[in-house]
Order: sequence, then structure tokens, then C-alpha cells
Amino acid sequence: MMGVLLSSFYIYGKAVKYSAPVKLKAFSILWCLILAFSYAAKPFGMPLLMIRPIICVTSICFIWALTKIKIDAVISAYLVSFGISYILYYIAVSLVSLIAMPLATEYMADSPADSDKLFYLLIYILVFAFHLHLSYLFFRIRRFQNGFPFIFKKFAVIVALISAGAILIFVTGVQVFFETNDTSAISMFFVGTLIIGSGIIIWIRRGIKNAYKQWTKENDDELHEQELAAKDREIQRYKDMYETVRVANHSTIHRQTALECRVAGILEKAQGFGLPSEINDELSVALADVRSLSSEYQDKVDQVKAKKNLPSTNVQSIDNLFSLFAERFAASKIDFNLKVNGSIPHMIENTVKQRKLETMIGDHLQDTLIAVNASDGAVRSVLVMIGESKGCYEFSARDSGIPFEVDTLVRLGTERVTTHADTGGSGIGFMTTFETMRECGASLIIHENAPGSSYTKTVTIRFDGKNQYTIKTWRPESFPSQSDKFILISNGDGL
Repeated sequence: MMGVLLSSFYIYGKAVKYSAPVKLKAFSILWCLILAFSYAAKPFGMPLLMIRPIICVTSICFIWALTKIKIDAVISAYLVSFGISYILYYIAVSLVSLIAMPLATEYMADSPADSDKLFYLLIYILVFAFHLHLSYLFFRIRRFQNGFPFIFKKFAVIVALISAGAILIFVTGVQVFFETNDTSAISMFFVGTLIIGSGIIIWIRRGIKNAYKQWTKENDDELHEQELAAKDREIQRYKDMYETVRVANHSTIHRQTALECRVAGILEKAQGFGLPSEINDELSVALADVRSLSSEYQDKVDQVKAKKNLPSTNVQSIDNLFSLFAERFAASKIDFNLKVNGSIPHMIENTVKQRKLETMIGDHLQDTLIAVNASDGAVRSVLVMIGESKGCYEFSARDSGIPFEVDTLVRLGTERVTTHADTGGSGIGFMTTFETMRECGASLIIHENAPGSSYTKTVTIRFDGKNQYTIKTWRPESFPSQSDKFILISNGDGL
């Protein structure tokens, strides 16, 4: 049981791409040891088959309490990990049995099987070692190196519950075939059926919920179409008003310039005729007033031209956030552009919580502001995209600021690191982003452009269910060639 538990915890961490600190790893080993002794002690006289489900449930609670990952993801991942661990255990038992069979036949001929004997202790140690080594080799398989992205899908917990229930019933059936413990068999059949029933109930509830969401979405689509039609009419009205003002403004500017020239001409003629100085002074003041008025008017017009109308996400708090940073970028003379694709309300409802998305947007816009202000490049620009892209929802921030340091990219997600600590960077933003990624199964993609490009880098959080960290860079030789934390891609390759 110690081997099964250690293996299941290791597989769980690899499956969800969770890198635990050393203290948490030590605490997990102690937890496995306590459960293994509990299993061996058969507390309260419970049959061993009843203890296994209890061990599963308590381990799930233990992992959830320490990692704070979504409970359905923890249930799915650990049940799958526990099942894989048992499969690897039986493979290890089979391998060791084949190796030890000649010795076991000779040894057992002289004495009956006794687990307290040194020979059987060595067998258990070999099985334990093979079991853990197989768990390690399992994730050396290329297909599984990036964990189990499907764990974060909504259907995963249903499949995991039904599969776990079926496995418990199957194991019980096999054990009944070899033993005559009817009480244990009835209990396990009951537990297995209960687990399968839980999975089916969740499946039905989610089916009803999805049907309701679909019905609501269809009604919302109709309401949105009506709102869009009203907005189109309002926009057309504003366009007509703008055209009228634009024509009037164009005419006013030319007439004002002509008036300024005329007053200047009158002042010049007046000075030639030798008029009293009082009249010359009044004309000079009038000309200065006209020029000042022209300058003020032109400044106001330039401000109106400079102010951009950002596209709306149809989420007021997020629109306010973008407007706030648009003002900050403008104050720092940074060109800011925003692109919105698809339905952001639908993104919030189905992919990521609104407060998590708002935190992510604020953190990364602040990072781009600091990065661009820290750069002495001629181009000062930020481009943000939010919404649908390549079949997934994503948030992307592209800037012309200072590039990341290699050490910063290598250590992202493991500790607070920042390229611009001296100018206000704290590294908290990326730590929060990695927490959100683990909860939502999102991937982080950092794209570095070669020096001389308009934009130096792009940071993308893509909600694709893969929970990967990818660095696409023009300088791959500067990074470690192998890492279990990130995927390294040269700029010549595609994502």
C-alpha cells in the first residue's frame, strides 16, 4: 500500500503538472506512511476492501486542502492516478514473480509461505522498487510527458467516478472467486454501485444544466441581436452627428486661420500709417488673442483625435479596467490597441471566473506598462487581444518593452521573479497567473521576437485544457535543453 500511495501521488503531480515544494513532498510521504500503517492495522476490524475507498477519499481531501485545485479536478486526477498506480503495481508483481519464481519454488519446498521471512521481505522490496520505477518510466513516454490535459474537462470527474466504481466491483468479484468473505463482497458491491450512481447522477445534472444553458444562450442570442440592432442605429446617429461636426470644424479652422491673417495684415497697415500707439497696442492684443484662441482650439481637436474608442467586451468591469489602463498608457505616451473576439460573457461563464480574468488582465497590463517605460526604444506600443483564437479562449498582451531575462522565464511559476524589480515589478502577477492556469487547465505561451522587431514579446494565456508552459524564442540556445517545467520551441517552429 505504501508503494501504491507514493506512486499515485507522483502520478497525480505529473498528471496535473503540479510542482510541489519540498516541505509539501515530505508531508505527502508522511501521509502515505500513516495510511499504509492504517491499511495494515485494519482499523475497527474493517475488511481491507472497505479501507481502500476510505484511503482514496481521505487522500483526495488531503490533496485538495493543500493545493486548493478545483475539487472535481482533484477527484478526477487522483482516481485516475490511483487506478494507474494499481495497474503498475500488478505489472511490478508479475515481473518480480517471473524473476523470483525459481527461487520461490525451491524455498517454499522446504518451508510454508510466511511473510515475516527475509525472502518474502526482499520480494516486497523488489516490488516496491519496480513499482516506483515504472511510475517514473510511465511519464518518460512522450505522449504522457505533458500530463493529462483531459483531467480539467468537465466530463472527467464523471468518467473517473464510473470507472472507479466499476474497478471496485470487478476487484470484489475476483476476490470473491478466491475467498469466501461474503460481508466484504456485499459491502464492496454496495460501495462500487454507489460510486457509479454518483457519477451517473452528476452526468444527468450536468446534462440538464447544459440544456438549460443552451436554452438561455438561444434566448440571449435573440436579445443580443435586438440590442445590436439598437446599437447599430445609435452608432449610425453618432456617425451622422460626427460628420456634421467634422465638416463644421474643417470650415471653422480655415476661417479662423484666414481671420488671423487678416488681423495681422490690418496691424501691419496700421503701423505704416502712423496711428497712435494705443490703437497699435489694441490691435496687437487682439491678434495675440486670436492666435491664442486658435492654439487652444487646435489642442482640443488634437485631444479628441488622440482619444481612442476601445471595443467593448460587454462586461462593464472589464471595460472599465481597459479604459483605466488606456489612460495610463496615454499618459506615458504609449500607443495602446485592444482587439476583442467572440463573446467575453460566454468566456467568463464557461472558461474562467470573472474575478480571475480581471486580476490576470490587470497584472499583465501593468507588466507591459512597466516594461515599455523601462525601454528606450523608439516604438512604444502595446497590443492586447481577448476572446476566441485558434478554437480556444485566450488573453494575449504584446508589447515593445524590455525583453525577459532567461533566468526569469526558467523560474516562472516556481517563485516570484521579475525582469524589472527596480521599476515596480514584483513577480506576483505571474504566480497568480499560474494558480489560475492550474485551476482552469490553461496554458502560458511566451513568444520572444528577435531584436529589431516592432514588438519584443507576447504573453498569451490560452484556455486550451493542456496546462502547459511554452517558450517560443529566437534564442533557444540560451535556455536549458531539457526541462519538465516548460516546452522550448525555436521561432522557426510552430505552436
